[in-house]
Amino acid sequence: MDRGDAAELLGYCAAFDNRTVGKVDATAWAAALHDVPYDDDATAAVARYYGSAPDRAGERLWIQPHHVRAGRLALRQERLGTTLPAYVPPAGLESGAEFIRRRREQLDAVATGRVPHTAVQLTGGTGAFTAELARRFGDNAVGRVVPGGSEAAAEMVVDEAAVAEVRRPGPLGVECPSCKAAIGRPCVRIGSLGNELRSRKLKTPHSVRARVAAGEVVELETPEVIEQRRAASLARLEQMAANEAAAS
Repeated sequence: MDRGDAAELLGYCAAFDNRTVGKVDATAWAAALHDVPYDDDATAAVARYYGSAPDRAGERLWIQPHHVRAGRLALRQERLGTTLPAYVPPAGLESGAEFIRRRREQLDAVATGRVPHTAVQLTGGTGAFTAELARRFGDNAVGRVVPGGSEAAAEMVVDEAAVAEVRRPGPLGVECPSCKAAIGRPCVRIGSLGNELRSRKLKTPHSVRARVAAGEVVELETPEVIEQRRAASLARLEQMAANEAAAS
């Protein structure tokens, strides 16, 4: 609004608060509301402001430019509603700039009250689950007790043994025979750090775990067999050392 519009708006405000309006007042209000047009919504914002009780009893109401701006915006948003109106496309093709201009015009038409904001009926229908529920138990099935609910719940109890048979694909789908890593957990390697034993996660599972996951029958060596094999290796090394000493 310009200075003339601001002067008229101030004159409308003076009808409520008996203020004195001068040229400086009109100039200041025009500067503060330079991007707000002087229209019916601007005067309606003033009327709503003075039609509302003050926050504290006995307090004098005195409207300022920001009250007009906020009140006018609130009126327009109330007409638009919580959902923006659907876009009405033209009969032919339109460019991006034409779409923006047309969309702004449509929103402004609803915000100013020139075009009523009509709700659009959703025609998507109900989902397959909801439709089946209505077919079995009626339209008001949601929220009420379903006949035979306890029996149906009993049928839905999952057999833990059946769940135990489900395995993840790959080596992590079985327990590692080497390091005893559980299903889904990575293999580990036990090492010593000083006087403490530490476990370190391996990026690649043990080969025996991959073989078991592939369905191979793997026979793991017992601690006794491992000890016997190590003792035999040591004996062979000692024999080789003795032979080399005799040859020299």
